[in-house]
Amino acid sequence: MNAPEMLACLRTPQADGLVLQLKTLTPLYTGGIGQLGDQIHPSNLLGGIRQMSCLVARTLGDGDFEGAVWGNAGTGKTKAEAKQVALRWETTGLAAVTLPEIVRVPKAGGGDSRWYFNSAFEGQLGLQISRRGISDAHWQLLTLTLAIQIRHGSFGAKDQFGLGVLALTEGARPFAVPLDPDVVLPDAVKGESGELNLLRHAFGRLRFRVAPGQRPILNRSSALNLALATRATLRNALRAKPDASGTEQARLTALRHQMLGKLNQFGSAVNVSAAYATEDGVELRLAVALKPDTAAVRGEVMNAFAAAAGHIDTMIEGIGYRVDGRIDWEFGGKHLSKRAAWLNKLAGV
Repeated sequence: MNAPEMLACLRTPQADGLVLQLKTLTPLYTGGIGQLGDQIHPSNLLGGIRQMSCLVARTLGDGDFEGAVWGNAGTGKTKAEAKQVALRWETTGLAAVTLPEIVRVPKAGGGDSRWYFNSAFEGQLGLQISRRGISDAHWQLLTLTLAIQIRHGSFGAKDQFGLGVLALTEGARPFAVPLDPDVVLPDAVKGESGELNLLRHAFGRLRFRVAPGQRPILNRSSALNLALATRATLRNALRAKPDASGTEQARLTALRHQMLGKLNQFGSAVNVSAAYATEDGVELRLAVALKPDTAAVRGEVMNAFAAAAGHIDTMIEGIGYRVDGRIDWEFGGKHLSKRAAWLNKLAGV
C-alpha cells in the first residue's frame, strides 16, 4: 500500500468519528500545577468523559466498557489494552477570564464561608473524537454519554462549585443514536472499586426569577453566589434539629460529610453549577451521586434536597433573584426497569 492509499484509509473524526462545537455556559476550569487555571488541560477533560461514560456503561450492565474503550495498563492477571478513541480539543475560541477572588456565603451558625477562585476560560471550543478499534455498540454508548454530560453534567475541575457547564452551539444537529428501549439488558454493575452507576445518581434543575422591584445583573459574581447559596442550603438540609439526640446529630453530621464533603476525609458527591441565562430566564443544574448504601438513606437525602429549595431565598436576598418553583429532579433509582429509555431521555434522543 502506497502513502496516498494509507492516508485514504486513516480514520478521521470528520469521516468516521464525531466533531462537536461547544460553548461555555459557566467558565471552564481544568486546574493544573498550583491550581492557577491559566491553561486548558485536555487530560482533565478526558478524565471526566471517561468517568461519565463508565457510569453509563455500568448502568447498562456493561462491565467491559472501560478497558475496551479507554484501555488499561494491565496487571499480573490481565493483559494491557490500548485506548480505542482519540480526543482532540480545539481551544482557540476560548478566552481567559478573571473570576471573583472570594465569594462569601452565609453559614448556618453565623458568619460566612469563603470560596476561592482565580481564572478560567469562556467562549467556544471544539471536540473531535476519532474512532480506532472501538465497537459500534461502545461508540453508541460513548456518544450517548456525551449528550447526557452536555445536557445534565459538567466538564473540568471545580465543577462542585459551579464551573464547567457546556452546551452545543446554535444550529448543532443531534449526534447521539438512541438505545433500543425494549432491549433486554443484563443487571447493572458496579466497578471493581465500588464505583456507582447512574441508578445511584440524580440530576436536577433549579430556575430563578427576578425579585419584585429588583433589576439584577447576572454576572460571574452573582452566578457563583446563586450556586454556592444553593449548595449551602443543600448542606443545611442534612443538619439535625437543635433538640435532636446526640446520636441523631452524629448520624446526620456523618451523612452530611459523606454527601457534601469534609476536608481530607470525603470528596463532595454534589455538583451545583453556577447560574446561567436561558431563553426562559436563569437556571442552574445539579448532579448528585447518592453514596449511601441503603435505599432508605438515599431516599432521606433526596427528600431533604427536594425540600431545600424553599429555603434558598433567605440566602440570596441581596442578589435580586428568587427561586422559581421547586428543583426539577431526574432520579435514576426510579428507572431500574426502563434503563435504556431513561438514558435516551437524558440524552435528548
